[in-house]
Amino acid sequence: MSNHPQYPTASPHPSDPAGGPHGGHANGHFAPYDSPAHSGIPPFPAGLADLGSRLGARVLDLIFWYVAYMATGGIWLSMWIDAGGGSTAQSLLAAWLLVSGTLYFPVCIWKFGQTLGKRICHVRIVRRESGQAIGFWRAMGREVLWPVVSFIPVLGLLNTLWCCWDRPYRQCLHDKVADTVAVAR
Repeated sequence: MSNHPQYPTASPHPSDPAGGPHGGHANGHFAPYDSPAHSGIPPFPAGLADLGSRLGARVLDLIFWYVAYMATGGIWLSMWIDAGGGSTAQSLLAAWLLVSGTLYFPVCIWKFGQTLGKRICHVRIVRRESGQAIGFWRAMGREVLWPVVSFIPVLGLLNTLWCCWDRPYRQCLHDKVADTVAVAR
């Protein structure tokens, strides 16, 4: 018996619980050497998300969030600051930055398993050990860590690039801290 956690697996042929004619390998192809399936760890239902999809999802999410942030208060607060709003306007702008980021990133990951950018790029965030949805506090920790470490020069770069060499789950550092993985939807 393996010490690895058991993940739910999806059969490529819904009518065949054994996973199709090739023992769970769709079209008779075996998993690449760097995948969890090859390392003896059962694969996630949809497989891990590729790096391009993850990057595209993050870029889209930042664009969507910034547009929403500016449209729902950022422009007004910035104009108030320019008009001499002082520390009150600056404090409100910083508070709106935190509130809008919390409303978009962690809440979307918690409620839907993905943000709008992740949905477009077919990426979902799940718990590493079970493949199930993550809770609010895990989503909050994961999404808050990303911008925080981005302000630390080397750590911010390492966090983003960590998934390029991490095996078998391709986790960034914020995924490791929250114990999550990005899977293909």
